[in-house]
Amino acid sequence: MERIRRGFRLLGASWAVLKADRELLVLPVLSFLGILVVALLIAGAGWGLGSFDRVTEDGAAGAGPLEYALTGTFYFLAYFVGIFFNAAIVGAATIRLQGGDPTLKDGLSLAWSKRGKIAGWAAVSATVGIILRSLEERFGFVGRIVITIIGAAWAAVTFFVVPVLLYEPVGVIESVKRSGRIFKERWGEQFVGNASIGLAIFLIAIPVFAVAGVLIAAMPIVGIPVAVVAVGLLIAAGGAMSGIFNAALYRYATTGEALGMFSESDLGGGFRPKGRSRG
Repeated sequence: MERIRRGFRLLGASWAVLKADRELLVLPVLSFLGILVVALLIAGAGWGLGSFDRVTEDGAAGAGPLEYALTGTFYFLAYFVGIFFNAAIVGAATIRLQGGDPTLKDGLSLAWSKRGKIAGWAAVSATVGIILRSLEERFGFVGRIVITIIGAAWAAVTFFVVPVLLYEPVGVIESVKRSGRIFKERWGEQFVGNASIGLAIFLIAIPVFAVAGVLIAAMPIVGIPVAVVAVGLLIAAGGAMSGIFNAALYRYATTGEALGMFSESDLGGGFRPKGRSRG
């Protein structure tokens, strides 16, 4: 029970940072729009190059070198956009946690200064994503569950890669290793904090969807835009708070500092690191 209460205190601390810097909500929205643009551009390129015209006898799209190239390009660009804006959130949140007053430009500038590392991490993430997807498509239902679990484990182990890339003088591969070491030390807080943020967004979404459903049924012309905006805000808030929590937990795990509204007891909880890493 105490772990649950601690999780919601972590959520509250993340929310306090977000209230102080509401402009951080813009970054997840820009990330979504950027990935949407990438998807449209790749789809347009595929259409223009005749990729959709090649079909097999059973009607499925034929997968040749062009299709693989387009898929790989989409994965890389989509991951780059997502990681870039997540890095901007972590950067801006860190400035706030350290007592500063960040702007969107501050977060974006920091992310841009690390664009080479971000591109490298995007390439690794895209490769892993493509491999997991290809394996998932080849196995049955049980195999897909296993691949999903592997994907979730990979996401957990690499949770700290972005702040490591931003604040430590190491390359992509070493960043993955560093993230894995921090994860081993702080896995409890990581899961509790992320689960709390996800649970809170889910609980808030229930009445929001209920109201949106009523509006859509009564006045679709009003209900649909309201639902889209509400869902967008929930996703943006969840993404921003996850980035804020990531920044706070990374700082605590690597320096022992509990910054901002985050307390050492909540960040540390009942999990004691085997040996704190220094950033």
